[in-house]
Amino acid sequence: MKKRYFIALGLTLWVLYITHHGWMGYKNAPAFDPMLLIIISVLSYLAGLKITSYLADFKNLQHKSRIEIIFLAIFFIFLFIPMSKISQNKYSENENRFLAEYKPLINNSGEINFNFGKDFESWFNDRFAMRKDLIYLNYMYRVPISKNKLETPKIIYDKKTNWVLHKVMFSAEKKLPEKEISTAAKVLSQFNEFCNKHGIKLYVLFVPENTIVYNQYTNGLVKTSELNIFKNKVQKLQKLTNAKVIYPYDELKKASRNDYVAFKVDHHWTEYGAFVGYQTIMKEIKKDFPDVKIVREKDYNIIKSKLIRSDYNRAFYEGHTIKFLAPFLIPYANKIHDTEYKYYEHKKQDKLVTKIIDISKHKGKKYHYPEGSNYRLLEIGTSMNENLLQFTPYSFKDTKYIRLNNVKNKPTIDEFKIMKYNKKEILEYKPDIIIFCITISNITSLKNIFKEDN
Repeated sequence: MKKRYFIALGLTLWVLYITHHGWMGYKNAPAFDPMLLIIISVLSYLAGLKITSYLADFKNLQHKSRIEIIFLAIFFIFLFIPMSKISQNKYSENENRFLAEYKPLINNSGEINFNFGKDFESWFNDRFAMRKDLIYLNYMYRVPISKNKLETPKIIYDKKTNWVLHKVMFSAEKKLPEKEISTAAKVLSQFNEFCNKHGIKLYVLFVPENTIVYNQYTNGLVKTSELNIFKNKVQKLQKLTNAKVIYPYDELKKASRNDYVAFKVDHHWTEYGAFVGYQTIMKEIKKDFPDVKIVREKDYNIIKSKLIRSDYNRAFYEGHTIKFLAPFLIPYANKIHDTEYKYYEHKKQDKLVTKIIDISKHKGKKYHYPEGSNYRLLEIGTSMNENLLQFTPYSFKDTKYIRLNNVKNKPTIDEFKIMKYNKKEILEYKPDIIIFCITISNITSLKNIFKEDN
C-alpha cells in the first residue's frame, strides 16, 4: 500500500515539473501564487492515488470492465495535457482580441481577489495547450463545406462567386431601433458643440458595409427593397443632429462599377473605396477650409494584390472575415482569394513621418507631412479609418489617429468613452478638424461618448 503513496507523490512531482516548464514559465504570476501551487499539488496527488488504486485492484476486479479502468487511467493522465504548455501571448491574432490576464488570489497590495475562480477560468480558457487546434477542429466539425454555399450565424460564403459576407454587422444595422438613432443624434450634437467650443470642425463619416454596397451577392440577405432602410436611418440622423454627417453610399455604389470598393472576403472598404470616401469627405471639408489640399489618384503608384490590407498593422493577410469569423475557410484561401484589389502607395511617402502608438488603453498613429495643408487633422473611430489613412495624412501637415476599439486593457464597454479616455489628448493636440469615421453598426455605442464612469 505504501507504494501507492510514493507513486502518487511521483506523479505530483511530474505534474509540477511540466507545469514549471510549460505553465509556470509564464511571467505574470502562477509561479508566485502559493495557493495555485497547493491546488495543483493536491489535485495531482489525489489523481495519482485514484489511478494507483485502480491499478492495484486490476487483477481482483471481476465485475468491472478492465477497458473502463484503462480508459479512466488515460483520462486522468490527459487531464494534465492542457496545462503542459500555457500561451504567453497577450493578443490573439486569430480571434482579433486581447487574451484574459492572470489575476492572483492575493495581489501585491495584499488585497484578496474574491473573483479568483472566474478570473482564473477566463485566463486558463484563453491559454491552455492546443486551444487553437481545438477551435479549428470544432469549426471543421460544425461547419462542413457544401457544394454551393456555406452559412453560419456570422457569415455567408458563396462558393460560386467567392464572396464572404459579414452577417453580424448587417443584422445589427437592420435591427437598429429608432430610439438608438435619436439618442445617437443628441450625443453627436453634444460632441459637435464640444468641438465648436474649442474651435474644431467635426465631420462624421459613416462607412457602408460590403453587404449593403454589394447586396446582389448576399444570397438574399440584403434585398434591393431594403437598401433604403439604411439610407433612411442615416438621413434621419442627419436631420436630428447639428453635426455634419456624411454617408457616401451613392458615391461608392457608382464607383463599384469601375473597381472593387469593398473586399469580397473582408467587411472593410478597399483602398479604392476609401479613396472614394476620402474624396467625398474632403469636398465637404474644402467648403469650410478652401485652401486644403486634396490628393489625386495620379499622386500614387497603384499596385495589385489578391490579399487584404485593411487593418492596423497594414500587413497583407487572409482578411478579417475569414481569419476571425471563419478560420475554417483558411485552407481554401488560395481559391477564395481570386480577385485583385488596387492598393495605393504615395509617390512621396518617404517624406511622411509616421509614429505608431500601441500601449495600454491607447492606440493610434501620428503623421507629419511637410507638404500638406497647414491644418491639424484628428481622425478618431474604428478600423474603417485604416485604409482612409492612406490618403488623409497627405492633405495635412499634421494628422493624428485615435483607435477606439481593440485597444490593450480597454474594456469593450469603454471603447467609445471618448471624454473619459481621449478628452485631454484632444484638447492638447488642438486639431482644426476631426473626422469621426465609423459604421452604422457603431451607432448604438455613440451614447457612451460622454460617459466617464468606470
